[in-house]
Amino acid sequence: MRAHANTPLLNLAALAQASRAEGVLAGFELQEFPRDYLLCTPESARDQVFIVRSGRLRVYLAGENRELSLSFLEPGDIYTTHTPTYVETVAPTQLWVMDTKSFARKLACDPGATPVMMRVLGRLLSNAVNLIEDLAFREVPTRLARFLLGLAARRGQAVDRGCLIPLDLGMEDIASLLGSTRQTVSALINQWEREGILQRQGRRSLLILSLPALEQRSAPPL
Repeated sequence: MRAHANTPLLNLAALAQASRAEGVLAGFELQEFPRDYLLCTPESARDQVFIVRSGRLRVYLAGENRELSLSFLEPGDIYTTHTPTYVETVAPTQLWVMDTKSFARKLACDPGATPVMMRVLGRLLSNAVNLIEDLAFREVPTRLARFLLGLAARRGQAVDRGCLIPLDLGMEDIASLLGSTRQTVSALINQWEREGILQRQGRRSLLILSLPALEQRSAPPL
């Protein structure tokens, strides 16, 4: 789950931000979608592959009374509409889009693109497996600690007092990813703030004051 500066994942993100579709992005069509647009459902006839150029989308499952977020797609992520999931924009979004058959032909004709795509898809699969594992075997405090540690590993910034991590998702979104409620997640963050483990830095970031203490809470109790 760690992304380093020289990985193909970040190269794909840079390509997705480019103004012209070259190389990996050749053949994709740039499309724009407003916030809260339901891009696809399990019953959708749309069969496309897309790369996120900008914005954010939520991938989730939905039952009669509950939704379960599987992942949030951000610039550089690749996904397909041909899955048993719902995909909805949570911000104004630009996507590079290609129908699945054309994408398969592209990979067959351009082997150099395959490792880039597979690494991004592998990360999303890893996230889904980790989510299932957390929901099945770990309690909410452990899930939250693991989530924050993951953010620290991928996007944390070392500062004098600890590690500063961005919170691009709201508490409701984080709770949905963890299979919990906003109240529970907020209560845990408040508790850890009182214990000196972390500190809120406005609404969009957290300062992790003690990574070792957070790592202790990421391990299931013996």
